[in-house]
Amino acid sequence: MTSLAWVYQPQSKADGRHIDLRFDVRTEEFVTPSAVQRKDPLLIPVSTLLQENVQFYPVLNKAGVSPDNPDFGTWMQRLQKVNNIRSHQIAVITYESDDYEYEEVAELFARLNKGGRRLSKGDLVYSAIAARWSTGLDTMDAFHQELRDSDFDLNREAVLRLMSLLAGTGAHHIKLIGAEVNETALKEAWHATERALRFAIDFLKGECSIPRSEILSSPNVTIVPALLLHHRNGKLRPEEAQLLRRWVYTAMAFSHYSLQVEGKLDAEARLIRSRAGEDLFAELIRRASGPRSLDSALHPRDLEQKYSTHAFFKLLYIAALRGRARDWSTNIAINDQPMNSGSRIEFHHVFPRARVQGTYAKEEWNSLANLAFVTGQTNKMISSRLPAEYMAGIAPERLAEQWIPNDPELRSLDRFPDFLAARRSLLANVLNELLGLPAYDGRVIRRDADEIPADETVIAEDTSAPALVKADVQALRTEQGVELHATYEGRRTTAYYDPPSRTVTIPSGPGRGRTNPQAGRR
Repeated sequence: MTSLAWVYQPQSKADGRHIDLRFDVRTEEFVTPSAVQRKDPLLIPVSTLLQENVQFYPVLNKAGVSPDNPDFGTWMQRLQKVNNIRSHQIAVITYESDDYEYEEVAELFARLNKGGRRLSKGDLVYSAIAARWSTGLDTMDAFHQELRDSDFDLNREAVLRLMSLLAGTGAHHIKLIGAEVNETALKEAWHATERALRFAIDFLKGECSIPRSEILSSPNVTIVPALLLHHRNGKLRPEEAQLLRRWVYTAMAFSHYSLQVEGKLDAEARLIRSRAGEDLFAELIRRASGPRSLDSALHPRDLEQKYSTHAFFKLLYIAALRGRARDWSTNIAINDQPMNSGSRIEFHHVFPRARVQGTYAKEEWNSLANLAFVTGQTNKMISSRLPAEYMAGIAPERLAEQWIPNDPELRSLDRFPDFLAARRSLLANVLNELLGLPAYDGRVIRRDADEIPADETVIAEDTSAPALVKADVQALRTEQGVELHATYEGRRTTAYYDPPSRTVTIPSGPGRGRTNPQAGRR
């Protein structure tokens, strides 16, 4: 009904963005016109046709259609059909339940809403707030415009979760439509939400070097800083700012809000209310780390088969911004939002795709270990040249700023796998520093989760995995894993076995890839 109202009276839309919906009288189709289509006189504005006393003869005459046109009568009837929408009855469904549950209402809403644009529970909550708070929709739309202007266009779900927490109804924002949350309570919670988000966005931009919301792994990452800063009146002690920054990066790195969002936020809100100091941040960071051991360093192998869509890549971009990395040809610090279009940041394949895709797997050449941040003009300058050629003209400090191995021998096509391995080691420690984790030194055995305590009982173990006791593993282990050799298609092949994951990796040559022997799969 809101959409129809905006079509009837485009000027009623609060944000001033008119809905320009047109009716093609020739095909009976409704279209949102392009700039070229707007010049077509037979694409007639629907808002004109829906007026109460519209006269169709002048409308067609203005479109250049005269009464002697053979289609005139047919087109008059089609315009009348559009105007008849005014008398169409819209069904109102009243749902009654003795056991009134918010989740039940939201589920019913989602099931009924099958046509048109898919609406979320957040849309339902916004509609309910607008019905209960006369100026609520305009107030909320104005703030969302402020967020867009600040490059932090957060989705409704995240904003409403924060609002619900501040209203005292928990992170399940559907509870905001409960009868006990009246207009006064909604106003107070919304104004607190605006205040908290302004604190959080300033913190993310200034302290965390996150210039816009698209760089976040999830918009929900803003909620904990917003809650904490709201309760602290925007003030943190020096050591707390660093710890909160570490939490933000940790929550991003390990996709903290990929599942059970509301439950996690409820638990974190309780922590913020009940704990303080290092104890609070230690528990927040532990939770954001997921199943990983809290102070377990990232291993270079953790970066394998990670691409530009992974959170690690976003964190590396943040690290480049924080380190004031400079462009390889202009020697000017990279800028997330430059005025000059040629200075916009692109990610560049260090070994150009055209030179490696015929020889190496996409999982290798498209991985984040083969990506760097350069301007568009530098990307064009490099084109398809190999690093051995184009890096000779780049200042060594520029390459070091983006963690390019300094060994020139690794820049030839036949050493591409070695280049990736060396750069993964450098990138792993960039991430370790950002996350407040110890550096990986090649001697630490990688583990993804806490080891089983000594007093725990192992109730099952796959006996098909290689039986190596710890002393044997340590003696055989290299940075890549336990070195193995086999004859494959008449040639000697080197591979590496990783005991924690029980996988064998063949880095190059025939059979290249990763195998899980116990599952019998590649």
